[in-house]
Amino acid sequence: MISKNQTTSNIVFYSYKKNEHDHINDHELKRFDHSIRSLREFNDEIPVYLFCDDPAFIPLYFRLNYNVNVLPFVDEFDHTMLSAWSIHRWYNLRYFKDQSFNILYLDSDTIFYDNVQYIFDTYSRYDVYGREEFGFRHDPNTGGGKNIRKQLKAVDDAIINLGGKTEVNKYCCGVILLNNNIHIKIIDKLDELTELMNIFKNGAQLMPIPNSRIVDQYAVWIIMSRLSVLCGMFGIQDVTQGYIEEKHKEFFNPVILHYTTKGEQKLAESNNRFSNLLRDVDKLGGQIDPYHIL
Repeated sequence: MISKNQTTSNIVFYSYKKNEHDHINDHELKRFDHSIRSLREFNDEIPVYLFCDDPAFIPLYFRLNYNVNVLPFVDEFDHTMLSAWSIHRWYNLRYFKDQSFNILYLDSDTIFYDNVQYIFDTYSRYDVYGREEFGFRHDPNTGGGKNIRKQLKAVDDAIINLGGKTEVNKYCCGVILLNNNIHIKIIDKLDELTELMNIFKNGAQLMPIPNSRIVDQYAVWIIMSRLSVLCGMFGIQDVTQGYIEEKHKEFFNPVILHYTTKGEQKLAESNNRFSNLLRDVDKLGGQIDPYHIL
């Protein structure tokens, strides 16, 4: 239970479930290294947590050099649930259930170009901040198709039909900030999140989202709508999505780059610092790894 006098702190939070393919796990470690190392270049004080279902998989230097708290998944997580490869981030919030925190969650495919404290200082008014998923209403990137309005309305209608109460932003959860201890309210709704994922797994409800790989995000949008969270948006000057966004083509200066798998190779080719992210497509049989969808 959080006391009224408890001071609210800022933390950074990552979560990773090992993949059955070694080449994907190796690549993810490279991503995590780039992300956390870049964060520490600008801020060596903020607490950083990295959850992994196999903590021994995370190299010791993450703890020693980057001062990362490496922790196992919470006991309650069901590794067989739908989207288990990504939805664990929400269940691992249970570790912080008695802590007053503003929490910045990050996927591994992120790079810092400034002090993370700027994000906490600038985006503090609303419960949740993020960028909207590609193709949704507030995403400035091109695309979406001629039927996008109809598809977006279908998503909004489905959220309300599944118990949503308010309009919410359709966040990409790769970079998302949880303020005002909203993580406590989300933790209290995790049983409902599990129920939704089971409904989708069993096909009891049709999913109007254009990409079935983001079903976990869709379920979280429903939970946020049920909670009537106050939604805010990161400015594209501060948090980019994809490499490289139009906003940054003339002068690249975000605080956080979420380069996404789609933009990763362009990033890796642009700077020798990231050359170890280049993929040998021929070696992988012409396939880009399936772990990340965007």
